[in-house]
Amino acid sequence: MVEPVETSSDQTFERSAIEKWFEEGNKSCPLTMIPLDTSVLRPNKTLKQSIEEWKDRNTMITIATLKEKIHQFGDDDEVINSLKTLQDLCEQREQHREWLMLEDYILVLIQILGSRNRDIRNHALVILCILAKDNEEAKERIVTVDNAIESIVHSLGRRQEERKLAVALLLELSKYDLAREHIGKVQGCILLLVTMSNGDDNQAAEDATELLDNLSYSDQNVILMAKANYFKHLLQRLST
Repeated sequence: MVEPVETSSDQTFERSAIEKWFEEGNKSCPLTMIPLDTSVLRPNKTLKQSIEEWKDRNTMITIATLKEKIHQFGDDDEVINSLKTLQDLCEQREQHREWLMLEDYILVLIQILGSRNRDIRNHALVILCILAKDNEEAKERIVTVDNAIESIVHSLGRRQEERKLAVALLLELSKYDLAREHIGKVQGCILLLVTMSNGDDNQAAEDATELLDNLSYSDQNVILMAKANYFKHLLQRLST
């Protein structure tokens, strides 16, 4: 039940169901057959709050249960299905994303970037990006996990879809100073970004170019870009 309402007979129904009942020409209560005032539908706020609280408890239990399934590195299909459920929850509500943070999911998601299954890695990258978007605390937590940035950068050298997800995540992380400093220091990262900036995937190329722009604050990064035949920021420095 999503929107419980009371009728004039004090019976509670789902709003859409009782409205359909009335639209079909019925004017009596479906349960008691007492004649109803069809203009009276009062929101049952107490029941609605109880339903929301029940849903929240179930969601919190689901999030905690899925963590165990993912963390155990069991059957790949089971892990993928668990990650799909998590992704759906993250996309639904900000509160769900906060609950993932409370369950310390970031560490688990970083760990499974080492999986041999690319679908598992892809889902982990998507969820990390959702958590990091417009959330400084999430960005900080990701950066402070050992080898987190290195693991994400490693995905830049894999298949197209994974590269695209990885560069989108790194771009989001680069809005956080500590992450930006770390990204440029990972061996091979800038070369991979330069390669992607010249690639056929327009979105990935745009993200890689923007990420290179964000990394250009550092002279050392600009030198690495030039060594990879990407001279945009070196020329800008020489002209000022």
